[in-house]
Amino acid sequence: MRVFITLIAIIGLNGCINMDAITPDFQAETDTSYYLIDTKYRFFCEGDSKRCKDMTKVVSSRGELYPIENAYNQEVKGPNYPVSLMLMIMNPNDGSYKATPVGNEGRFFKVPKNDTTDLVWNTLSSILNDLFDSGS
Repeated sequence: MRVFITLIAIIGLNGCINMDAITPDFQAETDTSYYLIDTKYRFFCEGDSKRCKDMTKVVSSRGELYPIENAYNQEVKGPNYPVSLMLMIMNPNDGSYKATPVGNEGRFFKVPKNDTTDLVWNTLSSILNDLFDSGS
């Protein structure tokens, strides 16, 4: 019986090792040439990567939004600051770009990388860093 269990264990380990050896290390290339807005969870993501910023955190950092408001020539208004920010990013006053829907759910929108959207990305990064540094 002991020999049988040992034999099963060896075959099992060899099977796992062999499977790992034949499994390709293929990973699809990540496109970060744009930003993606998730309107359901209020995320601002770098392309189709997993690098995302949580826009709900702007509620506690209202004062840090002034550079974004100046760049877009719009005000982030309450009571729902994250939604106001999303709408601003998706529809800038100057009409320099328009958000493009991704899929047919109406949940995801693509916006180009440019000076104003990069400013949003950097500001959200700063807000998140400040919140984590302060322990909030």
